[in-house]
Amino acid sequence: MSICRARCLLAAALAALLAGCSASRDSPSRPVPQVVPEILRELPHDTLAFTQGLLYDGGKLYESTGAPGGRVSSLRVVNPASGAVSGIQPVPDVFAEGIAVLGEQLVQLTWRNGIAFVYSFPALRRTDEVFEYGGEGWGLASDGRQFYMSDGSDTLRVLDAAFGLRKKLPVRMAGRPVRSLNELECARGRLYANIWYSAIIVEIDPRSGAVTRTIDCAQLQRRAAPASIDDVLNGIAYNPARDVFFLTGKNWRVMFEVRIPAETAGTPSRAPTAPGQ
Repeated sequence: MSICRARCLLAAALAALLAGCSASRDSPSRPVPQVVPEILRELPHDTLAFTQGLLYDGGKLYESTGAPGGRVSSLRVVNPASGAVSGIQPVPDVFAEGIAVLGEQLVQLTWRNGIAFVYSFPALRRTDEVFEYGGEGWGLASDGRQFYMSDGSDTLRVLDAAFGLRKKLPVRMAGRPVRSLNELECARGRLYANIWYSAIIVEIDPRSGAVTRTIDCAQLQRRAAPASIDDVLNGIAYNPARDVFFLTGKNWRVMFEVRIPAETAGTPSRAPTAPGQ
């Protein structure tokens, strides 16, 4: 199957999923709400940063970038006030993916190498320890007790601090699988996940795997004006002190500081928007 056809089929599948999930046959009176983030600031973002993972900790942003077209993967430190990159650590010979901090370690996935690198944190000195896993590595997040890992499917892996599998968490929206889960973030007792080749972020209950809301980021994508269809929304970081999120995309020229409305019983809902609308 050609790459173009595969992307078209993926976009069509996502459109059908999101358009059809405003209510389900099992719960016709309970639509999945959709909200739009409020843009607070735009920060410059390196257009050569193929963002695979993003996190906020201790007043700094940390970004993992991949290696398309012969580039070298990296682990970066970014100033959240200015967007300036204050440090770059090359990660050669692999396609780096998501990152997460747990305790005094930062863990960085690789796409198809089956290993995750372990760094001391916040010093970011790479240790001799690696975590091994089967299949592909995409997104990674931590709630301070355990890791959540995506591999592009509709199921997340819940891992202990040593990367041992605790359980698998299928993600469902109105009873239907949500595929292509990518970059992850833990915030407000929820999981947030980019959907690959989509301007939609899903908010997930980590206990059940149910999507509780969708976040329509189409306005961010339009303002970023990505140069390629491969330059998709990817990168979610949360600053709990200010209750704000940082969102960006692969090779985007900007990073956005946004406020996502808090989840309340009275949150107004609207029919989910298909990707690109």
